[in-house]
Amino acid sequence: MRAVWMLLAAAGLASRVAVAEPLPPPPGLTVSADGQELLDTVSGQAWSRCVEGMRWDGRACQGEAALFTLAEALAMARARSETSGKGWRVPRVPELKLLGERLARAAQGPALAPAAPAGWYWTSTVRIDSEAVNPYAYRNVQRGATETHADRLVPQVGWAVDPRTGDARPDMPRHERLPLRLVRSLK
Repeated sequence: MRAVWMLLAAAGLASRVAVAEPLPPPPGLTVSADGQELLDTVSGQAWSRCVEGMRWDGRACQGEAALFTLAEALAMARARSETSGKGWRVPRVPELKLLGERLARAAQGPALAPAAPAGWYWTSTVRIDSEAVNPYAYRNVQRGATETHADRLVPQVGWAVDPRTGDARPDMPRHERLPLRLVRSLK
């Protein structure tokens, strides 16, 4: 880096060029004392270190990842909350994407969330479609839709995220079986 600066200075370009510094590792992502959770002190969240179906043995996540429909994933979060006394839930799209980004940027990322299967994971984000409404059309008046736009819940599909790529899709069929990583608030 110093050699580049010296060459630019010699050419008279040093004052016009900004050299990019490497990005620091993501702050605040640590492992809990028992190793069961990833603690994100920046967002104030605790993530399950292993995906559901796997258990932390002190060195790695052991077992096989369980696959859930969206209804089963939501029920699993409720059951885990009741048994542990902590408010576990299925994460929302931005939360799971952020965790994936932070794990990818961390040098020890694979060790923080070991043996996590690749692919799509369930989120609790709901899909709502908005459509223009003609308030003078008899069909719309009959349905009670007399505003200019109507929001419609799409119950057959849900949102899923691939944490490794950051991709999110709003059209995952709810009966599809996907892995699950739960999150809770640190407060």
